[in-house]
Amino acid sequence: MSEITLGRYMWERIHQVGVDTIFGVPGDFNLQFLDAIFHVEGLQWVGNQNELNAAYAADGYGRIKGVPGCVVTTHGVGELSALNGIAGAMSEQVKLIHVVGQTTRAMQKNHLMIHHSIGDKPDHQQYNKASVPLRYAAAELWDIKTAPAEIDRVIRQALIQSGPVYIFLPLDLSAEKVSADLLKTPIDTSPKIDKEAQDKAVKAITTAITEAKHPAILVDTLVKRFGATAEARELVKQINVPFFSANMGKGVVDETDELYVGVWNGAVSTPGVVEAATKSDLVITLGYLNADTNSAGFSRKLDEAQTIHIKPFEVVVKGQSYSNIYIKSLLGALIAALPSRPQHQIAKPQLPPPRVPKDKDAAHLTQSQIWPTIENFLRSGDVIVSETGTSTFGLCDIAFPAHTRYEAQIYYGSIGWATAATLGVEMARKELAGDAGRTLLFTGDGSMALTIQEVGVMVKAGLKIVIFVINNAGYTIERLIWGARQPYNDIVPTSYAHLLPLYQHPSPSESYHRATTKAELDTILAKSSVQNPQNLQLVEMVVDKLDTSWRLASTLAGRGKETQEYLKNEGFTDTYGGWALGEDSGSRGGGVVWK
Repeated sequence: MSEITLGRYMWERIHQVGVDTIFGVPGDFNLQFLDAIFHVEGLQWVGNQNELNAAYAADGYGRIKGVPGCVVTTHGVGELSALNGIAGAMSEQVKLIHVVGQTTRAMQKNHLMIHHSIGDKPDHQQYNKASVPLRYAAAELWDIKTAPAEIDRVIRQALIQSGPVYIFLPLDLSAEKVSADLLKTPIDTSPKIDKEAQDKAVKAITTAITEAKHPAILVDTLVKRFGATAEARELVKQINVPFFSANMGKGVVDETDELYVGVWNGAVSTPGVVEAATKSDLVITLGYLNADTNSAGFSRKLDEAQTIHIKPFEVVVKGQSYSNIYIKSLLGALIAALPSRPQHQIAKPQLPPPRVPKDKDAAHLTQSQIWPTIENFLRSGDVIVSETGTSTFGLCDIAFPAHTRYEAQIYYGSIGWATAATLGVEMARKELAGDAGRTLLFTGDGSMALTIQEVGVMVKAGLKIVIFVINNAGYTIERLIWGARQPYNDIVPTSYAHLLPLYQHPSPSESYHRATTKAELDTILAKSSVQNPQNLQLVEMVVDKLDTSWRLASTLAGRGKETQEYLKNEGFTDTYGGWALGEDSGSRGGGVVWK
């Protein structure tokens, strides 16, 4: 094997950095180099129902495995269909490689009116230009002499920047040959670090911790995006002070840790959490992503003069910035520099007892019943995926077992993401853990409708995912914002009992479950087929369309009296009364005003 095709070289290189599954949709400008996937030992192809779903699946894969998810599409129609999924990965800093099969170089040079093009003298690269703001790097391949190095360069950038990159591969170029010996030199994936800046940052951090009387830690999602989860856990353990998570940071550090307080979601937090957090004279944030949906409308107030931000490429200590560092390396150096014995002895804050929902005795299934019930169903090793909506806000209110992974697209918030992403999540989970653990999807019916086709791919692949779909007759999160009873927030009614037979599930009647009461949900969750699934399970949970998780309603109610009146007059569920914005909830007012 002295020479291999460029297409084979590309797949070998992608496989070398830890990618074992390629997602995508075939098209006539990628078909021939798709064949090369099957020549790479250990690499597999999973075809998707459309390109957007494929991009979502690659996003989910990248989140769990910590290597780039990879999606391949064809020129024009395919690459543009995937673009929304690529934008989501850019927004939430998920490693991803998008391979685009382009028209041949001769077709491009002669501006031929090849299908999928635009105009009578088409520029075949105009779709490439559309993705420029949504990627960190691109290999616009044209010359066989430079193509291998270009492929290596963008793979490195996907890993270092933790975001999307593109490989544009003309079909004819993919068949040209390169030396197989090039594969013997590994791609350099080590970041460039300013050691002097890192040392200064470590000294500033350790000094600030020593001087603080009551420090606390806030853990967020960018820790895991940049592969620093193990270091974050060790740092939290070593500093040994109360710590909190943001919504997107749930599960990064085990919530079973004795000093874990809870989700600090700004003004919309469980009773006592905000009071505990604001007692701190120093807050250390790890991988902080300060989006409105990750902070209850920017109501998590941080005094920058008393805050240390440890970011992916920068550290800010009480306003002083240290650049050109890398979070994983920085955390490792910080752990080594801290004393082996904790400098502080701070007891975990005692929070008030849980509130009692006003609808606790409801005969029908309610959101306030669902999430405590799900909490008891979870177990160590689970991977949880939730859609941005009532599911995400409900899950943020419960405690996770140790070694739980949690993913939700809370910042970008493209509805439909979760169902397709779960396909990639489960492929990655299997590659990492085999049969140990479960993948659980929680989504609303409105969101699931957008990408429901990927359930068929899950069935075809024999995946053992448990899907929990909340049937609340449409877009409840949108109803809360505006148009509670308007038809634009309704969806097509769906008979979920027919979904598994549609995709030829091997045992559809035994794998579909429907709950309209808490007792029915309890019975379903106790079933062996749901506890230890041997194939895909679908659990439909029917709730009223104006019922919602309290965190979501409270986040919106925090916008002001006008919104509160709207929620009340339309009849939305007010789980604890007063939209949980009284003093007992630790409300401090939101940071966003909507008109």
